[in-house]
Amino acid sequence: MHRKKFALLLLTILVGALGVAAQPQPAPYTPLLQTFTMNTSRPVLIRSANDGSGRLFVVQQQGLIRVFLPGQRDPIQFLDLSSKISGGTDERGLLGLTFHPNFETNGKFYVDYTASGSGTTTIAEYTTTTGDGNSNTGNPNSERILLQIPQPFSNHNGGMVEFGPDGYLYIGMGDGGSGNDPGNRAQNRSLLLGKMLRIDPNSVSPAYAIPPDNPFTGNGTARCDGGSTTQGTTCQEIWTIGMRNPWRWSFDRSDGSLWVADVGQSAQEELDIVMGGRNYGWRVYEGNSCTNLDPGLCIPDNYQFPFYQYSHSSGRCSVTGGYVYRGTQGSLPDGAYVFGDYCSGEIWYWYNNQAILIQNTPRSILSFGEDELGEIYVCYSNGQIDKIVRAEAPADFDGDLKTDFAVYRPGDTNWYIWNSSNGGVRVRQFGAANDIPTPDDFDGDNISDIAVFRPEEGNWYYISSSNDSFHAVHFGSTGDIPAAGDFDGDRKADLTVFRPNTGVWYTLRSSDGGFSATQFGLAGDVPQAADFDGDGRTDIGLFRPSTGVWYSLNSLNGGFQAAQFGTNGDIPVAGDRDGDGKADISVFRPSTGTWYALQSLSGSVRIESWGLNGDVPVVGDYDADGKDDIGVFRPSSGVWYVRRSSDSATQIFQFGSSGDLPAPRYDVP
Repeated sequence: MHRKKFALLLLTILVGALGVAAQPQPAPYTPLLQTFTMNTSRPVLIRSANDGSGRLFVVQQQGLIRVFLPGQRDPIQFLDLSSKISGGTDERGLLGLTFHPNFETNGKFYVDYTASGSGTTTIAEYTTTTGDGNSNTGNPNSERILLQIPQPFSNHNGGMVEFGPDGYLYIGMGDGGSGNDPGNRAQNRSLLLGKMLRIDPNSVSPAYAIPPDNPFTGNGTARCDGGSTTQGTTCQEIWTIGMRNPWRWSFDRSDGSLWVADVGQSAQEELDIVMGGRNYGWRVYEGNSCTNLDPGLCIPDNYQFPFYQYSHSSGRCSVTGGYVYRGTQGSLPDGAYVFGDYCSGEIWYWYNNQAILIQNTPRSILSFGEDELGEIYVCYSNGQIDKIVRAEAPADFDGDLKTDFAVYRPGDTNWYIWNSSNGGVRVRQFGAANDIPTPDDFDGDNISDIAVFRPEEGNWYYISSSNDSFHAVHFGSTGDIPAAGDFDGDRKADLTVFRPNTGVWYTLRSSDGGFSATQFGLAGDVPQAADFDGDGRTDIGLFRPSTGVWYSLNSLNGGFQAAQFGTNGDIPVAGDRDGDGKADISVFRPSTGTWYALQSLSGSVRIESWGLNGDVPVVGDYDADGKDDIGVFRPSSGVWYVRRSSDSATQIFQFGSSGDLPAPRYDVP
């Protein structure tokens, strides 16, 4: 595909407030759980190789590692270790995976599993087969065992392994199981159980080296290759002591801090920021409370206490640690730490010294995961995986995350907006008779801005909802079709036009002011700017009425897709009907008043009779459930008809008149 970049004359006019009522408050950080897949079994971890491939690796407790290729929802097998493990349904099985910092060149990765028969915790290194990028897989015959630690009981195995920013391998070990740590292993420095460990795997003989700055080296210390040493001798592998079961933990990719969620006994769950050489209390303390198992040791100054704890009220029982958010898509505040509870299904984020609920799910939370871009995923025991995204809705003028009923009236050049948040009506004069309404979020406050494209001038005009400033940008020419969208992933809409007479898309990026031109389409094609690959960026897409074929150029991997879906006379209305973050191919057939949608999550075709000939389709999220609802505006009567996806209820609303142009998703040139 030929791409050309060149300079252009850009005129931006900024004018002060235009004397209207105060704008609504934005809702930039309202996270939403978006279904990524339901096609896994006991997913206990999601990992990224950080090799630039964009792949997501899913660890399944029964022994499989499966990989999702960029933009795909059906995983392929990466490695099968099912013959090597014990458990798979309790607290044993394949529990951990991490990739060497130089994985892209050396192909090394590391797993944590409980061995078949004995249940011994095994830390092993593997390498990939030949091939790189999306073609390589794990080689099951390449196993090199680094460390084996016997387990006295079947529970509290820990299981997380991860490379720190220092290049060393960290290992989370539970206290060995049962209840109340009957062997007092977590406080015993001669054992590796109940500890965070730190080793250097870049050694062949012996299988690993002890980092020279580990906190316990020198006289009275020794390597504990078999999980223990002579009583009274401290294991050199130890990074911290006093852990009960650090099931899931992570490093902040920004500052390198280690965030550990340590599962409690029967009263408290705790979150710790872990530093080398510290004692985190178990079994002397559970959270901030003395357990009285060893009352003479309850001396607070000897221990490091959690920065947050919560009790076993409201059905809570076991904390699941996540990640500090450093993503690119604005799903959460930068620096927010995500965690959940296995039993209650609650997911929170910790920010500004408080725990804020994201959602109370009806599922058991096994783990979290992070992709290359820093976006966070949630794994459940039923095999479902969700992605945490920033909630938003098209044509949301009041910031309540619901699409509002809005029309532009060319006859008097007024916008009429019915705000779903309070039922109020706003009227604003903005535009000219032949303008095309193009509302979108141009200022990044998660509220749609009033905007028009003036074809005869090639000018865009919009009012920022954040500060009520007026903007005029010369971008386009006569006959161009506006197709605004967030093409660069900065959460602000970019100015984009499709030029039918040449089949070229022109985009002015908001992130860096850069300009791009892409040849994609023919005269007569209808542009469809939407996120077809689920990467949080708008993709170039179009519908060719003459053949009923959809074409898209995916921003995730530059891939090209073509799909036969529709006939001549259909109106394209791409929208996310199934809530998976990917726009579904969809058409409205005016001749029969029928909607057809090819859902990206399931691959099934959804057919619904909804509308009449002459209706204008207006898809949008009118009920704030994260799925686009089907709707039509009937110009002959000025009535909106919406079928909500959340409850299938019909919403009928008189708002507008003959000749009005509906503002949300006006996709017909």
